[in-house]
Amino acid sequence: MAPSEKDARREARRRAAHRRVEPDAAPAGETAIRSDPIRVTADLTPELYRHLGRHASRAAEEMDLPRVPSVDLVRAWIRVSDDPLVWDKVIKELRRAKQ
Repeated sequence: MAPSEKDARREARRRAAHRRVEPDAAPAGETAIRSDPIRVTADLTPELYRHLGRHASRAAEEMDLPRVPSVDLVRAWIRVSDDPLVWDKVIKELRRAKQ
């Protein structure tokens, strides 16, 4: 990206942020659109990490691939969590983990 493009995008973001603090401003999601991926990190216990690895190995075997990266597995789980049955299980696990 050329420096002038970068400056123009930075200025557009600055103006959008300023508009959000004005009275009757639109929510941030309606004024700013993020196109870059967002990095998320998680600390897993050794047990959960091994569990994730077993799932990735199992997926690779079922798909006849040499390997399935853990991140691809997590992305797929997030996508299928829209299924109400899966979502109910997620909520139950979250509640169990909070106790």
